[in-house]
Amino acid sequence: MRTGKTERILILLFSAGAALSWAILLGWIVPAFQETKKICLLAVALLVCAFLCFRILKRLEDRPGLLPGISVVFFVLISTGLCYAGKELRVYPGWDFGSVYMGAVEIAEDGFFSGDSNWYFTTYPNNLAVCLFLGAIFKALGGLCSYITLGVLVNIFMIDLGLLCMYALAEELYGRAEACFSLLAAGLFLPFYMHTPIFYTDTFALPFVSGTLLLFVKRRRKTDGDVKPWMAAAAGVLAAVGFKMKGSLGVLLVAMLLFVWLEREKLTRKWQQSVLLLVPFLLVTGLITTVPRMLPIMDASDAEKNEFPLEHWLALGLTGSGGYNADVYFMTASVEGKAEKQAVDRAYVEEKLKEYGVSGMWTHLKEKEIFTWGDGVYFAPEKLKREPLKESWLHAYVLYDGARYASTYRYCNAYQLLLMLGILASFLKNFLKKGACRREVLLQLSVFGIFAFLLFWETRSRYLVNFVPVFILLGIDVLRSVGLQGTEKKRNEKA
Repeated sequence: MRTGKTERILILLFSAGAALSWAILLGWIVPAFQETKKICLLAVALLVCAFLCFRILKRLEDRPGLLPGISVVFFVLISTGLCYAGKELRVYPGWDFGSVYMGAVEIAEDGFFSGDSNWYFTTYPNNLAVCLFLGAIFKALGGLCSYITLGVLVNIFMIDLGLLCMYALAEELYGRAEACFSLLAAGLFLPFYMHTPIFYTDTFALPFVSGTLLLFVKRRRKTDGDVKPWMAAAAGVLAAVGFKMKGSLGVLLVAMLLFVWLEREKLTRKWQQSVLLLVPFLLVTGLITTVPRMLPIMDASDAEKNEFPLEHWLALGLTGSGGYNADVYFMTASVEGKAEKQAVDRAYVEEKLKEYGVSGMWTHLKEKEIFTWGDGVYFAPEKLKREPLKESWLHAYVLYDGARYASTYRYCNAYQLLLMLGILASFLKNFLKKGACRREVLLQLSVFGIFAFLLFWETRSRYLVNFVPVFILLGIDVLRSVGLQGTEKKRNEKA
């Protein structure tokens, strides 16, 4: 990728800031682990195994047809594991997940929302798109099985689709061996299986993250490097749909726009690409926002009275560890009218900022980042313990009070530690590349974007599940730098 002097300086400045932030983050979360020494030793063992597997897969590249076959086996095993976990760990939908589920059932059976659902979706319109998506599937296929089973099957499909997009992106960025390895790494990521019965936005957003990045990377022709306009526009459309599915995916648009301006192109070309991304994104976002409120499924007349403002999630993000807080919820809900709620939340945010000061804010952010990035099980046990539909031997491994949970905790956090170290090393690799605008910089911008977004927004570790394929790809970016030593060096320049 061609890179000008100014762009190289900007990439190096970004890399320095991102690497410093990540080093601080690791310095916070590692000591916060329970059994830190065991987790670190297990992470080393996993790294050695990953390196050996990667070398083996690279050596198989000379055998045409073998790597695709291995990839198919990995994918089938992952899908089988997801199906089994979904069957064994099913729960009755509760919290926001339950509200979306009930709304989808009402769309399928009645064609409109009940009073409770109408209140929910005029209060939290951000979840309306995922409800319509699920409701349409329930309406079309509801007679085949129970709605909960159907929801789990839809979730498996969305996870699989996200992993297939990750595979295609890995092959586009690196090669077939790396793509195969990405599936192996994803198959060993236990939270994917633990989140299978929770058919909600965290996993539904998976294909929109890896899929958007795939379309954007493939927008350039391999022959002459020229941009395919329809591919860039498609990336903007998919990013918009993902954004309405999960608001945090808005960072993808920012990452793509920044990457466009980091490439060495004529100014007019940069503006053209920016418009190709931005206009479809805004049009689709506006369409998905306005059209559902015009449908006969709901009465949107109470939206102005009920809807929570954006400041509410900022207020949550400033409270405790940054997750849901009942007191903040009731504070916002205690007044009617969006403007009135907004005023209450703004006053609360200003009060918290004054209360914290610089040192207090630093302490708060430390607690918040440990809560978000230091949870290798991605909050799944908290959701799986609520109204399970059956008892399963898997509960001993996935519930906080399970007899075997300690093993799951150690393994998942060792895996999380490897992901975090891989991201840090990928940032540092930009210095070895002298600030070149590698395509991996797009992935780095996306990851740093979700990191920055959750610094001030309401947060949960499960909000990161849909970005895990990107974490894996950045780890591969580093692994191949070491794993290719002494092997096929011609491919080494592809990165």
